[in-house]
Amino acid sequence: MSKQALIAGVCGYPVHHSLSPLLHSSWLKALKIEGFYYSYEVRPDDAIRAFRSLKKTNINGVNITLPLKKHAFLASDIQTHQAKMLGVANCLYVRDGQLTAHNTDLEGFLDPLINKLGVDEILQKPALIIGTGGVARAAIWALLSINHPEIYVTGRSNDKLLSLVREIDKKSLKPVNWKKRKDNLQNPTLIINATSAGMVGKPRLDLDLSCCSNKSLVYDLVYTPIETELLKNAKAQGCKVLGGLDMLIAQARPSFELFYNQEPPRNLNVRKKLIKALDGRL
Repeated sequence: MSKQALIAGVCGYPVHHSLSPLLHSSWLKALKIEGFYYSYEVRPDDAIRAFRSLKKTNINGVNITLPLKKHAFLASDIQTHQAKMLGVANCLYVRDGQLTAHNTDLEGFLDPLINKLGVDEILQKPALIIGTGGVARAAIWALLSINHPEIYVTGRSNDKLLSLVREIDKKSLKPVNWKKRKDNLQNPTLIINATSAGMVGKPRLDLDLSCCSNKSLVYDLVYTPIETELLKNAKAQGCKVLGGLDMLIAQARPSFELFYNQEPPRNLNVRKKLIKALDGRL
């Protein structure tokens, strides 16, 4: 390894399941960048110390996966606007001796959606977000960032639901009781699953799409399996669909540029490589 080689990686606990090394290494190879991307297993009880020590290494930055996103935020010297909005970081990088916390989930969520529909059409569709955790929070803030006028959020825990809505405190964001979730599927709707329901080994998402049509779009942020039962049902109803793999790739793009100072190629079919890797695990 030469002194000029650019080094980055992903931190998690566990981290062996991460697709980030395959994704970033594919882009490095395509661009012929002299760089490396490694996996680093970091224990939660040692995470803040480990992250702060990045300033003493030649590592340009790291992606952060569960359960270390809050640790990364707390360890940083500087937080970007996106990281502050979400209160967690999925990316750390060093600039001028300062450890900066960033979050690319807003961009990762929004870019595939804009590519699919365009901003004008997104704004015309009432949005129903299912979930009250960190992924749901990212989806909400992403839609708020383009001034979406009508966002509904629902979840099984009414306490968590109301707490999330109060915390974000925006007029366009409204809570929907879980038992009344179908009432918000009547109009041309943007439906977002921001829970783990439907993931391999998890219960399916209990959502009736029978009243949806080709004017609806269903965006499932789960990517194992690639095509969830929710997406299959959506296709059967004639809905447009987006899957979690689209967000995974989109949220990785800005971090790659931060780490390696080049925009990753858009003409490289990394999606095909990721699907092959996932198929080998299932």
